Amino acid sequence: MWRVILRISYTGDLGSGLRNNVVPLFQALGLQHTATGTFESPAVDQVDAANQLSQVLQAVANPQQFPEVHAQAVLKHLWVSIDRVV
Repeated sequence: MWRVILRISYTGDLGSGLRNNVVPLFQALGLQHTATGTFESPAVDQVDAANQLSQVLQAVANPQQFPEVHAQAVLKHLWVSIDRVV
């Protein structure tokens, strides 16, 4: 089993449009908000871990896919950690 941990920050996200769109997506994937900008999954199998990461990357790769997102909003940092749950 694997655990996915990510920490994310944005720049130019006026009105938090990007944040307000990706947080519900992260939560729907099972990633729980644990601290400012930090989300963590429960123990999941490797396929689910890969799926979580894929969907996170798709969501943040093109912020303007969400109509509420300011034109200058971009991903600033995305730190990802995947560790084996023993």
